[in-house]
Amino acid sequence: MSPLTAAAPERSPRSAVAGEVGFRLPAGLRAAGQARRRVRVTLASWGVPEETARTVELVVSELVANAVRHTASATVGARLWDDGDVLGVEITDEHAGAEGPRRRAAAEEDECGRGLALVDALTLRWGVAAEGTGAGQRVWAELPRADWEMDAATGRAPRRSAASVTPAAPTEQRS
Repeated sequence: MSPLTAAAPERSPRSAVAGEVGFRLPAGLRAAGQARRRVRVTLASWGVPEETARTVELVVSELVANAVRHTASATVGARLWDDGDVLGVEITDEHAGAEGPRRRAAAEEDECGRGLALVDALTLRWGVAAEGTGAGQRVWAELPRADWEMDAATGRAPRRSAASVTPAAPTEQRS
């Protein structure tokens, strides 16, 4: 199944989650940096290995930057969860008048167009889910909590089956 058409993770009872946090940010030029800082602090408090935390920060940064750049959203939301084995990320936007995310084949000299390829390479799986008619979209990704080695044959993170489970929506924090 293509990452863009993969079903969104199902939601499970909150008791299955070791940690969870959500927040909203103004959809401006500083949003990706603000999200990275919040993610860094949260993952440190959860005891996530530093290398894994840097990877999660990169994925969040790419997804937030895409939401800011490619939608007319006033705010973007972020949600992180830790289910013990997997770290989950969701970025929501208002998806006002924009098409869904799509990977591009960036030329060597292009300054943009590599973000979703990075997300695909660094995550177990990812996808997009509509938030309702005209209500925005949710781009989600799952990453291994523990340090792991990239698959030498594919140059990607090991894949996870579509049967993963994620938590119910958190209480959102506003910045």
